[in-house]
Amino acid sequence: MRAEVVVGAAVAVLALVTAFVLRRRRRARPRLVLGAVPREPLSAVSRTALLAKIEEKFAGGRFCVLLGGGGVGKTHLAAAYVRAVRGTVVWVAAQDPANTVRAYAALGRAADAEAAARAGLAWLDGLDDAIVVFDGATDPDALNRWLPARARVLVTTTVPDFDVLGGTVPVSGFGEAEAVRFLEARSGREAGAAAADVARELGCLPLALAQAGGVIRRQPFATYLDELPHAPPLERDPGEDHPPRVEDTTLAALRAVVARDSRALALAELLAVLAPWGVRRALLHRAGPDPVAVEAALHGLTEAALAESDIGGEVVMMHRLTQRAVLGRLHAEERLARALDRAFEVLEPAPDLPDHAAALWRHFRALPAAEAAPRLGRILRLRRRSVEVLADSGAFAQAKILGLEVLADHEAYLPAGHADTARAARSLDRAA
Repeated sequence: MRAEVVVGAAVAVLALVTAFVLRRRRRARPRLVLGAVPREPLSAVSRTALLAKIEEKFAGGRFCVLLGGGGVGKTHLAAAYVRAVRGTVVWVAAQDPANTVRAYAALGRAADAEAAARAGLAWLDGLDDAIVVFDGATDPDALNRWLPARARVLVTTTVPDFDVLGGTVPVSGFGEAEAVRFLEARSGREAGAAAADVARELGCLPLALAQAGGVIRRQPFATYLDELPHAPPLERDPGEDHPPRVEDTTLAALRAVVARDSRALALAELLAVLAPWGVRRALLHRAGPDPVAVEAALHGLTEAALAESDIGGEVVMMHRLTQRAVLGRLHAEERLARALDRAFEVLEPAPDLPDHAAALWRHFRALPAAEAAPRLGRILRLRRRSVEVLADSGAFAQAKILGLEVLADHEAYLPAGHADTARAARSLDRAA
């Protein structure tokens, strides 16, 4: 009898231990998160009502579109939603449709990137609770051929054309009272009438308020607007109808950070001229003088709401409106060429080279002829290497398209028979 009791107790203990271990294993098993999902910002505000609307749209279908102007918080709303879900998350920086292929290809196995992307999409649709986020999408037609058949889809966009997917949730800035409370909390200063003036002048946009609040910690509300720099108005993209003082707010925040750490300026300018979806932290470390100094400067930019990291800490991102303000300053001060030179120095033939080189090519073409000429060889070399990186990764279709474009650029910019044109032809051959 006593032996039976002992055996029974041992079995019970073993069952409890087994159940505990299994629960720990289930809890510890990492979910798959692919892509640069932003981490929660220092000045985060829970937008419970909007999160509930996302959940409501998904309860009625597979699609939800967050539609609103730049700086209203669409990306962080989407990030807050997917950070809380348990299933697989694929986050795509959808400004460039090619990023969708790369994201899905990371899930599949095939020699060709497009075939791997199709395999990855099929695998994703075999899961029970997957969600794909297309952040900053601009082209519904380009997106349509890569929509999953089963997984949920969350889109952030400034373009109303995505209404065709259904499930649209309009996203706007804070209400004035909420904006004032946010400014008060962000600045650590008691809000008065001047705080309401600041909120109204900035259109109650969360991004601008976060940047302004960081400066107001060291400066009264009453003098903030008077001391803002007055940057020339920038050309607006579709859906960007924010107040002109938003760019001024970004420049004021950057000026305050640089006053404390001058190294932050070069990093901010790198983030502005490189790929819009973000820059690997390891690449930014190459800007020197050493990783510790770079991290200190990045911390200052992050605290000022000028930059942010993904949840894995591997990618540093800058909001599109912030990028545009920094680029506007570079153009106005005729320093864009020097910013491109710094970018040339840190780039390497990594998988993200084509994205960075494409961004630098756009900026290069905006340079005056006298500044562009001495940099032509470097940018064309980056473009050729981009074709080779795509081909080596199996993205032959993209490599061929880019290779033809790069070869045409060599023929247009260089004298007939130039050796670099022959090199561009050889790069194209690798994509065949």
